[in-house]
Amino acid sequence: MKAKYFSKSKEEQEFFYELKNRVKSKLEGKKVNFGDFKFWTKGLFWTFICYSSYSFLFLKSINKIEFWLLFVVFQLSGLLIGFSFGHDASHNTAFKNKKLNSILHFFSFMTIGIDPLLWGLRHIRSHHLYANVEGSDVDIDKNPFLRLSPTHKWQPKHKFQAYYSPIVYMFTLLHSIFMSDWVYLFSKEYDWMKTGISKLELYFRFMLYKLFYFSIVLVLPLIYIDFSSGFILLTYFTASALTSLIFIIMLVGTHFFDGAEYPEPEGEFLEHTWAVHQLSTSCDWNANDKWAQFLSGGSNCHAAHHLFPNICHTNYSEINEIIHRTTTEYNFPYHHKTLFQMMVSHFKHLNKMGKF
Repeated sequence: MKAKYFSKSKEEQEFFYELKNRVKSKLEGKKVNFGDFKFWTKGLFWTFICYSSYSFLFLKSINKIEFWLLFVVFQLSGLLIGFSFGHDASHNTAFKNKKLNSILHFFSFMTIGIDPLLWGLRHIRSHHLYANVEGSDVDIDKNPFLRLSPTHKWQPKHKFQAYYSPIVYMFTLLHSIFMSDWVYLFSKEYDWMKTGISKLELYFRFMLYKLFYFSIVLVLPLIYIDFSSGFILLTYFTASALTSLIFIIMLVGTHFFDGAEYPEPEGEFLEHTWAVHQLSTSCDWNANDKWAQFLSGGSNCHAAHHLFPNICHTNYSEINEIIHRTTTEYNFPYHHKTLFQMMVSHFKHLNKMGKF
């Protein structure tokens, strides 16, 4: 890990102190640190859609087109369970009890394929602390296909990355399932991320999770569904590719957009305080639209999530305006766009990073 320390700028500290006070005042009297009625209703809705569509896969009367469509719904709604339940559970904002959060986190990732414990460790111990800092934020390290940061080494193929990136994005989820997870588990390079977790627990939970995942998405369909194994495998891979693309559309531009900062630490020190660092590296999309929050689990309110990760995402809509107003007063960045604008900005960024 490269970076360890943030700036102690008094002006930036005063800004965050004021922002926290305004948010606290706005949410006073509300139980915001765990899931509310809206949180559970939404998460259970996607859970019902996911496992209902899965059960229909085993009906004898469905044809191949219906099977493929149901499998896509199953995969996409499973992803939205992860957004609605899993993300908050990883931050311990679903239940008051940490063990219950851990259980929900495990099961809400069941149809996604990415190990929830490893994902949670790198998300909280790496990404949430040091967003967009190469060598400290695992999410931007060692990408063999795309140059996402000016700190990445340029290669001739990057001149075309804005054109071939959608293909890469379609395989992102499968790459995580079959390659990245195993690297994070076994590589000593990431031992700093796994500090405090016994290897026995890591290996046991990893193997248990993968056993559950592959049993649900592949083994049971291959055993009990009459279609050919080739068709079932093709359905799995194409549905995973589509799910991966939707996942990337909602998330990739929240940190990789034209105008984002990619801080390079001087030694072990970063230029900004933690709060301003989060603002300069994050972008909201359709932050106040109910449909966006319903689908994304609050990930569209990225600034609010990074600044207040201990608040359940169903409360973000109440603090977006406070963040906007306070950053304007103190002249600090707050990036907010529509989903379409964010994706356009992302491809502008890819094009810029593709130039030598």
